[in-house]
Amino acid sequence: MNAKPCRQLLTLAACLAALALPAVPLSAAGEAVEGESAYDAVQRSTKELLQKLREAQPIYEQDPERFYAAVDSALAPYIDFASFAKGVMARHYRDATPAQRAAFQKTFRDLLTRTYARALVGFDNERVQVLPPDEDDQSASAPDGARTVVKLEVHGSSGDVYPVQYQLVRREGRWLLRNLIVNGINIGLQFRSQFGASVKKYRKDIDLVIANWSVDVQRDDDG
Repeated sequence: MNAKPCRQLLTLAACLAALALPAVPLSAAGEAVEGESAYDAVQRSTKELLQKLREAQPIYEQDPERFYAAVDSALAPYIDFASFAKGVMARHYRDATPAQRAAFQKTFRDLLTRTYARALVGFDNERVQVLPPDEDDQSASAPDGARTVVKLEVHGSSGDVYPVQYQLVRREGRWLLRNLIVNGINIGLQFRSQFGASVKKYRKDIDLVIANWSVDVQRDDDG
């Protein structure tokens, strides 16, 4: 697979994440309901989020910023942005100040949200199938900090089938997305590689890396 289709696949992966993020239902008190496995959460939320985000699509033409905000609001409870961003920074996380870590997390979140939003606009006639877990799946009773993987298949309108893996972490009773692999491409590692290249480009100036992150990533995708 050459570089350009890989970049297109990254965009598709972003869209898939938006459509199948794992969500644990909340009680009236705001506490996660116990007893739902990671598979059940992803299966249910695939349908729920797809409906919510399709309802928000018409907003895009009239008010893109409002659409981005709607997508961000829909995604926020289901992604472990802090863990995802920390993994992207990798060893450079230790060298960054708390302010720089927070700034990158915000920049990273904004980029993901806008990538999801733009991908959703073009999402049509694709079908997402959540694959059943192994028989010994223990995710329903997993403790906080536990990690698991949920596998999916995405059937494109052209007939292509893309295998997807969602890497999840348990936080306060919720299964949150912390990374994903689509068609063998580890999205977190792709972003980590881009971050490392930016650190070299800007001679270890983390502030410059953060300031130019969105532009540099989009330039790579367009290149």
